[in-house]
Amino acid sequence: MTDRTPTENALQAILEGHRQEDPAAAVFAAVDASLAASPGHRLLTVLMFVPERSESVRVYSSHPGANPVGGRKTLTDAPRMQKVLASGRPFVGHSRQDIIDNFPDHQKLLANGWESIINMPVHWGRRVLGTVNLMHAEGHYAGADLTWVQTCAQLCVPAFLERGSRR
Repeated sequence: MTDRTPTENALQAILEGHRQEDPAAAVFAAVDASLAASPGHRLLTVLMFVPERSESVRVYSSHPGANPVGGRKTLTDAPRMQKVLASGRPFVGHSRQDIIDNFPDHQKLLANGWESIINMPVHWGRRVLGTVNLMHAEGHYAGADLTWVQTCAQLCVPAFLERGSRR
């Protein structure tokens, strides 16, 4: 028996989540733990896109007191999410100014010390189901491994599909 790498342990934990009683919650929590280890975050949220209402709904938060599950935002109130959903490409904001320029609720974000961000879209076919979002101190995501963030985010697809079927 060989020792597993941290990446292998993280992937195993996410895959174990798929077999739990509430697999969506378990997968989101395992992704939270995996991404907390690398590249790190002060906040992780998972937002699901609800196309028929042109809004996103928060289905997971690492800090539910500050960013509770169930929070909703129309796309007109979230121009950066609108761009990520339309392009299907991630957004990385490196600085406080990037937060100010791209998020109408920037005062709340900055007040909590969330000064840089990764918005990683989650794809199923040609659809973007939502995003996995990480926030940290200013400059934290310079040189971040977006492939690892994307891998973890994509392993959430079954959880997104399950949560979407509950609507």
